Amino acid sequence: MSAISSLFRKLSDFTIPLGLVLGLLLTAATARAGEVVMRSGYRFEFEGKAVPVQALTIEQIRGAAQGPIVGYPFTMFEDPARRTYLPQALVSEVQLGDLPVDEFEVRIPPGPRSTAFGSIGGFTTPPTPFSEFGRRIVTLNTPNGNLEIIQAISKLKPDFVTLTALKQNWEYSVSSREIPPEVLRATISNATNFNNDNHEDRLAVVRYFVDAGMLSRAQRELDRIEEDFPDMEARVRELRLMIRQLEAAEFLKEFRSRLKAGQFELVARLAPKFPRDDISEATLAAVDGMMAEHKSAHEQMDRVRAGLSRLQADVKDTEQLERFQDMRWVVDRRLSRNTLERMSPFLQTLDDPTLSAEQKLSLAYSGWVVGPALADTDPLKAIALWDARDRVRDYLQSANSVRQQDILDSLLRLEGIGPETMAAIVGQLGPVFETPAYREGESLTMETMRIGMSVPYEILLPAEYSPDRSYPVIMALHMAGMSPKAELDWWGGTTISGPAHRNGYIVIAPTLQGEKSGASDLHERVLEVLRDARRRFNVDSDRVFLTGHGSGADLALDLGMGHPSHFAGLVSIGGRLNEYAHHYWENCEELPCYYVMGELDGDLFAANSSDITRQVKNSYDVVLVQYKQRGNEDYREELPRILDWMEQHRRGDQPSELERVTMRPGDNRFDWIEFSGLPANIIEPRLSRTGRVIPASPLPIEGTVTPGNNIYLKAGVSQLTVWLSPEIVRYDDRVKVSWKGRTMFNDFPEMNIPTMLEQVYTTGDRSRLYWTRIDL
Repeated sequence: MSAISSLFRKLSDFTIPLGLVLGLLLTAATARAGEVVMRSGYRFEFEGKAVPVQALTIEQIRGAAQGPIVGYPFTMFEDPARRTYLPQALVSEVQLGDLPVDEFEVRIPPGPRSTAFGSIGGFTTPPTPFSEFGRRIVTLNTPNGNLEIIQAISKLKPDFVTLTALKQNWEYSVSSREIPPEVLRATISNATNFNNDNHEDRLAVVRYFVDAGMLSRAQRELDRIEEDFPDMEARVRELRLMIRQLEAAEFLKEFRSRLKAGQFELVARLAPKFPRDDISEATLAAVDGMMAEHKSAHEQMDRVRAGLSRLQADVKDTEQLERFQDMRWVVDRRLSRNTLERMSPFLQTLDDPTLSAEQKLSLAYSGWVVGPALADTDPLKAIALWDARDRVRDYLQSANSVRQQDILDSLLRLEGIGPETMAAIVGQLGPVFETPAYREGESLTMETMRIGMSVPYEILLPAEYSPDRSYPVIMALHMAGMSPKAELDWWGGTTISGPAHRNGYIVIAPTLQGEKSGASDLHERVLEVLRDARRRFNVDSDRVFLTGHGSGADLALDLGMGHPSHFAGLVSIGGRLNEYAHHYWENCEELPCYYVMGELDGDLFAANSSDITRQVKNSYDVVLVQYKQRGNEDYREELPRILDWMEQHRRGDQPSELERVTMRPGDNRFDWIEFSGLPANIIEPRLSRTGRVIPASPLPIEGTVTPGNNIYLKAGVSQLTVWLSPEIVRYDDRVKVSWKGRTMFNDFPEMNIPTMLEQVYTTGDRSRLYWTRIDL
């Protein structure tokens, strides 16, 4: 912030050449604030210094002080609105920044104020709009009924605005992006010592909006300055040039984000409209490069279509010609920038005189089914691959076990279709069912297809959704009293400019009303929605994030800790860890967690602190955010940071060492270990001789795969299944499985196509395939 403000001050005094303006601007962009980087790559800005923290609550600090060694497992980073706690062991880099120098103070009339709140509930109704003097009314839910509170904007910083209650001792900060720009401008003008006739005060407002990232508003302020102060024309012109460069940088950032999300046509429509006057050559070159890349891709697609048409005329075998014609129809309809890479072997050999038309077409059509690395010049192999793909889809669509067996029998009779080829087919298959008709930017109301497990859910597809491109997923669980649609809107917005669209996420919100949080049947309903979505849409199963608000976050925590291998990350906004979490926190070793809570949200922070501390002390990937002097809210302002955090996380590789715990029959699968038959003393609490309830204790589930292909298991259950893949063991050597002190399996594992397809059918997961099943 300070570097940009300093640049504005220089421009207020004299004219600087545009090249130097841009150089200073680039320097300012890297010196806005302090920055912390975690080992995962997640980074965020903060003010002040990194502070070592011994514990989260006074009680924990007192307890830690009694030990022989005082440790500081947390590092805390603070800004006006919140405190962010990270595991000290996972902080990779900390760069301190400059404190912001531009802020506006608003005088609040003195008067008697009641004591500070110890705890506050949520707003019972939406806050009223701000007045021109920066005041609004909020209504809180308190033990004594609803309480109306008048809040006033008392301080304005570029990133944060402070709100002060007029009659209560209550003050906190919110993101400046949560306040309409016209309210910020009116507050500055009407409630401070701001002087409209002083050009320095007017330039300070421009600086404020620039630092806040509200560039269009800054331009409007310059319009007013130019009108009111004609003699400042030259300096205003320089400021306009700088803001234009900033706007161009923001547009470029947006273009890159949209391209990463696969929204190629949107960028192609907007890029020609990019303003080119007085924009740096580097920025223009980047935009021109995007346009050239898009044009080149379409030229290659035209070349593919023309080549397929021309070569088809040279095919002599009528049976092959008929099959190639069907394949061409599919490719022509689905060819896009998402699928163009599959055609790379075909494009590379299109002009090769040593290959026949049939061989070139075989490269195109086999690459379409199994990817470019496995493309083949044999026409019979290409036809077999398409037959195999069609049968795999038929198998995965069928709900009839007899029909599925017939399909498997015919599939296994195809020549040249081994397990490796089958894995490639499944990887390129995409969703099993056709995408339902939908309007871009509007959600779909769906219902799971499984007989006996009909669960409604809302789903929002990102802009330019394509079934030929895999997308990360946000599984969003709504709180009691909130609709799935409202939860969907929180993440995705109501237009394609919303956060989920811009970042290319599918957002899914299951309907949860009337169900008991934490029950195993509710877990199964949410997981069934995920399975159903995997069948209908192209879900990247390695990037599924389980999230929730309030009671939905309670469920997300319980479900995520009980089924950690399903998810890439767990986000809780106002969620409470339950009695299972006191043991299940250990299951988060490979499951990153992001907790958001309000300081005044009852005892929530204190109640969660012990289990979160256990995770942090074990160096688990945890982010804990506490909003100061805030209660039970949805904390939408945290959304950009959450999305940045999600961007850095994927579901981990299959672990060679696995240590988990379970206490419920439904929590029976951890990565490659599945089990059943838990002991009764695990499932049901016991009674002592005096009638006191003895809580159930967790059952350890452990598995280790050694470099020598030995698997050692520890699980006090009656039945256990081990699922294997080349990611877990070597298939060219014997695998020995030991359990209960005995060797239960000692043989060469067999790559089994039916096993692979059974797992894909059951889970819908096309990213993590299992080739072998060993039942013990």
